[in-house]
Amino acid sequence: MWNENTKKPIWSFLALTFLIAWVCEGVLILLEQTGIISDFLSGIGGFIFVIMFRGIGAGSAPAWAMFILLIKQGQIRGFKDFFLRIFKAEKKLKTVMITTLFFIAYFIVAMISGVYLGDTWYFALLALPWLFAGIIGGGMEEPGWRGFLQPALEEKLNFIVATLIVGVIWTIWHFPAFFIQSIGMSYLNIMSYTLSCITLSFIMATLYKFTKCVFSVILFHSWVNALGNVFLQEHLLSPPGIKVMIISAILIITSIVICVFLDKNNGKQCMVWYKH
Repeated sequence: MWNENTKKPIWSFLALTFLIAWVCEGVLILLEQTGIISDFLSGIGGFIFVIMFRGIGAGSAPAWAMFILLIKQGQIRGFKDFFLRIFKAEKKLKTVMITTLFFIAYFIVAMISGVYLGDTWYFALLALPWLFAGIIGGGMEEPGWRGFLQPALEEKLNFIVATLIVGVIWTIWHFPAFFIQSIGMSYLNIMSYTLSCITLSFIMATLYKFTKCVFSVILFHSWVNALGNVFLQEHLLSPPGIKVMIISAILIITSIVICVFLDKNNGKQCMVWYKH
């Protein structure tokens, strides 16, 4: 997302991302807690309003932050240039193939770790409508997290440390959502949710390393959210058990091995603690 040879405004990005998201979510919390429009919020119209307001505002905050900073730095002139960066893929066929492979792999992970909510053999298709809705409901975080913050941190830190930092920041950034009753995150266990964010950070950082395409990661993030409507992720409701920790460990270790291999092939020092 950012021109490689220019300084990365990491702190400005984080400040804008947290400010936009937490103000939007603060408004929703205030509306719920004060009961100003409680009748409206309790209906289907209110649910749609909360999802859209949070998605376009808080959920897209990393994208808005990137847009503002790119405009300020003169790297883009408007939304057209911004979306061209999102959709940019150096090797389109390779990007499609690798993204599809990640889709299939995570479908298997969701099937193993979750509980299927339906009874039809073609249940994978049930996720497709949610996939497109998820672009706003989570996918648009990726221009900031994986498209900017991850590679910016990797310029100074090794892949493991950079990804852990992104995962922790990503988790903290979600905290106000736990107080919004309308979206159901208040029922999640914070330890399991943190482990999930860190694990997904490794997976999506790996996908971005493979493709260098932000839209690829946006789609994958949306796919993860969509599968949550097909397979109930019960492990997120309680502290992480042995099964979940083993699955997470396998996914994280696999991501690290792949990324170390990719970095070595590109002549990068991937495991140095701090890069001067």
